[in-house]
Amino acid sequence: MKSIHRRAARPACLVLTVILLGACSAPGPVVRQQGNLGEIQKVAILPYINMADLHGTDTGVRSPITGRVFVTGPVTDQADRFMTDQLISRVQQDTELTTVPSRDAASILETLARIEGPQASRRQQIARTGKRLGADGIILGHVYRFRERSGGGMASESPSSVAFDLYLIDCRQERVLWSAFYDYTQQALSENLGGIGNFFRRGGRWVTAEELAAKALEDIFEDFPGK
Repeated sequence: MKSIHRRAARPACLVLTVILLGACSAPGPVVRQQGNLGEIQKVAILPYINMADLHGTDTGVRSPITGRVFVTGPVTDQADRFMTDQLISRVQQDTELTTVPSRDAASILETLARIEGPQASRRQQIARTGKRLGADGIILGHVYRFRERSGGGMASESPSSVAFDLYLIDCRQERVLWSAFYDYTQQALSENLGGIGNFFRRGGRWVTAEELAAKALEDIFEDFPGK
């Protein structure tokens, strides 16, 4: 009888251990197609913009393109560069789009903003920047939160948290044709028992902010139109 109680206790101990370790039960990114991408062949890619650096942390910030609100948080050093590199890689690997040099984009955008002032929206100024670069479309994004976990992969005092958006703007029509956003903070299984499957698929560990962001971008471009 004593051995039966010991065997019965093992599953309960396993579940308790998993709950204490935490998990990554991340929802997927949200992707929306708002127009026909058929005429978009050449795109310029702008560097990701660190919105926490511009507006501070722990505050609600609206997307300059759509007005969607994100809560900012810490953004690790070079996170915007990491996101930009990942974005360029995905566009080149996962789409049929041709990228055009965009090294002059910042100066062109700054000039347009100064000349046009508040009469033109940020979206219009970005589209016009793309025209001057010889692009049919322009891709850009903002990173609102990129907090790295503290602690190791098996336990974390502070879990990873990532929030970013992404847009493809038609330079001729000056409107958004395609957009995506991702906003997620890891949760312990004690907060979300439904995530136990994802926990084991992740190897039973907390993942890094870079892993979260890279996987989100991979998912975003998995079903890119015209792929």
